[in-house]
Amino acid sequence: MLNVEEILVLSNRRSVEELEASKSIISGLDVSNSELLDIADDMFRVGSKSHLNSLNPLVREDLGIQLEYMTNADPKLQLNYKTLKNKYLSLGKSFSSISFLFDLVSQDFTVLDVLLMHELLMDDGNFRTTLVSIKYKDGTELIIPADAIADKISDLFQWYYVLKENNLVPKVVVAALFHYYFVAIHPFNDGNGRISRLFLNLILLKDGLFPIVIPDNRRRDYYQSLVVADTGDFSSLIDLVADLEKEKTSEYLKLARDLSALKTDISCLVLTEDGNTGMIESLLEFHNFDLNKTAIESYDGKDNIASAVFLARKMKDKNSAVKHIIFHRDRDNEQPQQLKQIIKKFIKGHGLLNCSTVFITKFYDMESYFVNEYHVSEVFPQISIGRARELIELATTETSDVSKKKLRIALFEYGRYGKIADPEERTHEINELYELDPEKHRYGKAVLLRLEELIAQEINTDEQVSLVKKSRNVKIKEFENVNSLLNTSD
Repeated sequence: MLNVEEILVLSNRRSVEELEASKSIISGLDVSNSELLDIADDMFRVGSKSHLNSLNPLVREDLGIQLEYMTNADPKLQLNYKTLKNKYLSLGKSFSSISFLFDLVSQDFTVLDVLLMHELLMDDGNFRTTLVSIKYKDGTELIIPADAIADKISDLFQWYYVLKENNLVPKVVVAALFHYYFVAIHPFNDGNGRISRLFLNLILLKDGLFPIVIPDNRRRDYYQSLVVADTGDFSSLIDLVADLEKEKTSEYLKLARDLSALKTDISCLVLTEDGNTGMIESLLEFHNFDLNKTAIESYDGKDNIASAVFLARKMKDKNSAVKHIIFHRDRDNEQPQQLKQIIKKFIKGHGLLNCSTVFITKFYDMESYFVNEYHVSEVFPQISIGRARELIELATTETSDVSKKKLRIALFEYGRYGKIADPEERTHEINELYELDPEKHRYGKAVLLRLEELIAQEINTDEQVSLVKKSRNVKIKEFENVNSLLNTSD
């Protein structure tokens, strides 16, 4: 393992320096460490499936072994950890792991805590006793014996606690290296990646940073950085972790700055997950919102809703003109009631329940509201309702591959199908689910774009056709209710 001098050399990377600068800016804001930790906790819970899912499609072995390693010799210690296990598991597996993780932020964590986390998440809690082999795509094979796992993990912890006390070493570098060394030891039969990423995040949280997740579009980079790290070059891994953390802190800082810079005479604040706010602005305008008194800000990412709620409360405390706040999330392929309950929990926790509305789209996304035969016929009177329905069915069919792909990814991410190498493995089953209710699962953006093209052909025009127009048949009850409240309060 690298010593302090070697780590300090690695710390002189631009990605690390930029992250440290962002961290300094956050520490200068009017936000306490406990408030930041609450935001991080909420972030983690929103993205829990992403954090706790495997990125590596190995088949889980249901060993069913209880937490016995290192506790047999001490019955009291064994009882203490079994009590802890039952306490956290009463919350449910995903939330139990997260609750345990955040409880560890304020205390030193030990090898036993790693084992308990593994038992909570993977129903195991023991180091492996057999060798494992990892086969790479190039045909090479890595054999990792089981000898001395406990000693290697103990050495890793000693290394970590030496660095923990060194204020010169950026902890994002320590977190990335800890993660790599843990995975390289490969202490468990299964779940090594998930456990190591949880403790990577624990080290970040202890340093006042936000939890990160490896997004789909960075998984290839992530695995490649681990392969390169096997050669002793940790630069790409450190850059990846630092960049992902910098993205999180930058998103938070951007939202904080945007909200602090808003006009003081706005009566309605709209926070949307969409980076492009044009669609929700159009829908608000169609529902007669006064856009001069309505501020629309993107929190740009599903798990950033926690930051959005917190900062909205901060803003409302300073701006009495704000009468109502709308929090928007697309339904996607999630359960809308469950989403609404999660967001309302955050809102209630910040005392905003009586002045907030949670808007979860009725369909997949906001574009889907315009995929409506009555709306099509109203905007283009030359197209009958029956013909509009046919064009919508055609657009839905022609874009079904995109919609089904979205559904496969969603069901994979949210854990419905467990650990599978590729959602394509369940293609037949997922396709059947889609065919049962295409309207529910179709991807509105793609369907709307194709529908507009078909309408252009239908009415024989070379001009670009748009269905994003006001009509009697595009009604969102949440917007109607909020607008009524705003007009009443005025």
